[in-house]
Amino acid sequence: MEIPVQFRLLLFGKMIFYEKHNPAQIKISKEGGGVKSILYLLPEKKEDAKIAHYLIKADDHLPGYTIGYVCNEKSKHYYPESINVKFIYYKDDDLNLFGTIKSVVLLDQIKSIKYDALVDLNTNFCAPTSMLAYELNIPLKIGFNSLIADKLYTITLEHRDGTFLENRFQLIERLLGIES
Repeated sequence: MEIPVQFRLLLFGKMIFYEKHNPAQIKISKEGGGVKSILYLLPEKKEDAKIAHYLIKADDHLPGYTIGYVCNEKSKHYYPESINVKFIYYKDDDLNLFGTIKSVVLLDQIKSIKYDALVDLNTNFCAPTSMLAYELNIPLKIGFNSLIADKLYTITLEHRDGTFLENRFQLIERLLGIES
């Protein structure tokens, strides 16, 4: 996965100059009740969006769960609309020179709900969602392996070409304690 140099420099600068709050450690066990609020960062590409539908429960809402989705406005037609979940869309105008979200209003909207878990469904690098994963104070962050994944996520999943991505999504559901 190719990560632009400008993004690496931005992340490095944030790590040096801004103290990042480390959320409380989490424990995954059979006795755990799972999470009750999840923020999904959705892929922008049509091919990836088709696969991401596996985890999107907009039509079949999970009772007792608070679910939020963040994606680019250009890709919103790939995903189902629902009143049961919160969709947050960012536009290209909301992005800065580094490709990350600069809109304070949009960031406040995303941060307005305290989520238990964040799941980045992008298998390829996406600057807006990667920086969100870094900046949001959420105890459980799941994403796919990359050169910077250890700075972004608490759990990283390996994605190899030729393997079924649905198996990774089933693993994500088990980690979150979601019963399908």
